[in-house]
Amino acid sequence: MKKNAFRIACVFVAIFAVWFSFNLHTYIRRRLDAHESARQAEIMREIFSVEDMRFATRNDEIVARIFVPGTAINYIVVHGKDNEFYLSHDMFREPNENGSIFLDYANDPCFTNRNTIIYGHNRDNGTKFHDLQLFQNGEFFNDNSTIFITTQENLLQYEIFAVFTAHMTFNYIQVDFPDDDAFLSLMNEIKDRAMHSREIEISACDRVLILSTCTNIGPTGRLVVVGRLINGM
Repeated sequence: MKKNAFRIACVFVAIFAVWFSFNLHTYIRRRLDAHESARQAEIMREIFSVEDMRFATRNDEIVARIFVPGTAINYIVVHGKDNEFYLSHDMFREPNENGSIFLDYANDPCFTNRNTIIYGHNRDNGTKFHDLQLFQNGEFFNDNSTIFITTQENLLQYEIFAVFTAHMTFNYIQVDFPDDDAFLSLMNEIKDRAMHSREIEISACDRVLILSTCTNIGPTGRLVVVGRLINGM
């Protein structure tokens, strides 16, 4: 009986050791990945300043660069006078069916609004915001939590806290809110709709970034990734 109890105890100890080792490795890997991603974003800020990109493209509507670690999303962000032009024009303002990655025209180009929205097509060739669909996978969502925005003045870091699908009837692209309750109500509805989420409490003082693309399932389906500003402002 004592031998069996000892064997069972050994098995439990071995299982715990494996579990602890795996989780420690995962934690260290994620910390190193996050550090490397932040370093890469800082390097991009130094090499590809917004001012330089405006000069190179002759387009003064360039306002930022977006980088989402773990995906192929690493693009210039433009800010037009409406939400139509850059659906079918590139950053050189030339006609292009791939469009551009662009900030909602109602947003402040300095990313100071409570709710800032960036749009991009979901291209079948894997470009633009195609890789947002990766966040629909629970494991990928858990392993990838960061969005970097490089502006002329700042390097902004957002922590992703929700991913969801919706139709255009859900007005998640609000920029102005009459009061704190209206903003928090939208955040709560986003959490309620999320297929994956993190336990992050959103306050009335928070600033949120929304990345929006098509689901390519029907003309009004949208796939949305949402993050909260955690550093840089």
